[in-house]
Amino acid sequence: MIYRFAFLLFILNSFCSTITSQDDDVDIDEWQVMKVEAAKDPFANGSQFTINFANYTKEEWCYPLPGAKVNSPFGGARHHSGTDLKTFGGDTIRAAFPGEVILSGPYYAYGYCVILRHANGLETLYSHQSRNLVKVGQWLHAGDPVGLEGQTGRATGIHLHFETRVNGKAFDSSRIFDHENNALIRQIFVVTKQKNGTLKFTAEQVE
Repeated sequence: MIYRFAFLLFILNSFCSTITSQDDDVDIDEWQVMKVEAAKDPFANGSQFTINFANYTKEEWCYPLPGAKVNSPFGGARHHSGTDLKTFGGDTIRAAFPGEVILSGPYYAYGYCVILRHANGLETLYSHQSRNLVKVGQWLHAGDPVGLEGQTGRATGIHLHFETRVNGKAFDSSRIFDHENNALIRQIFVVTKQKNGTLKFTAEQVE
């Protein structure tokens, strides 16, 4: 009886290991990995980089909280570093672009927070989540679950605090997302690092 039980445990463990390895085998090609690695410093080869959002397919981007409305915009009198998006508590937050998880866990006033680094040179931050659904080093496709909308950290009410960043510096996400329509703005987006270290954002609209 003991041997039979041990054999069943062995089979179950082998099956679970197979399932885990399949789940972790995300289809990210080598070129994507190289680009994400390079995105650690998008200015490594110059003072400017360009993202052609006009050519992005629906598989290459996702609105971070589908169906959400803006609860608090970027900037303002309190120098808000992100855009607060609100639906209902527990709704699924999704990766805006393909990329790698570089932070996942409690993070000061952000509460449960996730930061992704993307091949296009950007980083995105998702915070105040009730639960993170990813771990550091994990690869995500656009639209993959990141966490659940919540109220952790220093948050007034249930919402997602969403940031778009370059080299850790936040900029207004409404430069690339049409929040009213939950859509990506079709444009050629240019980020320039100026001599004083500040970032300049320009865009050419594409019909």
